Amino acid sequence: MTRLLFIKMQHAIRAQKGFTLVELVVTLVLVGIIGTFTTLFMYTGLNGYLRAKDTSEGALKAQIALDRISLELKDINKISDFNSDTNIDYECESTTLRFARIIRYDSANDEILLSVAGVENVLLDGVQTFSLTATYKDLNYYAGGDLEVESIEVGFTVGEIERPFSARIFPRNMVDDPTS
Repeated sequence: MTRLLFIKMQHAIRAQKGFTLVELVVTLVLVGIIGTFTTLFMYTGLNGYLRAKDTSEGALKAQIALDRISLELKDINKISDFNSDTNIDYECESTTLRFARIIRYDSANDEILLSVAGVENVLLDGVQTFSLTATYKDLNYYAGGDLEVESIEVGFTVGEIERPFSARIFPRNMVDDPTS
């Protein structure tokens, strides 16, 4: 009987000691693995959110600049100078006033600039590529007549946005070919 009591006391003492070293190490390893994956998941999610936010803001700025360029070139009356891929110097009628305007690409600063009556403003920064082309056609349909601007195409890419922005603008007025 004393032997049985002695075994029970030993068992009770052993049960009160707590976790073994192996159990603690396994627990710490599992907590470390869970923490690593949680951190990785949170970093990936936050990084994706920040990239989407930057891309969305860049796309909005690019679309606003493209809309402004389209509005400018729709009301064009006269082209003074047209240098493909760089700039267009034109006149636009606003009510009864005529303003000399220039849309140009500054490749040194990666900016599209709009100059109105000598005052230059940045339409968009962070521009990587820019193109400006015009198509000409005899819109009066005279035999051997002069060519007029049928359309002007503007295109550019911005920052890390993979999609190019472009627009084809058809002037409302008959605009003569500046090279003729």
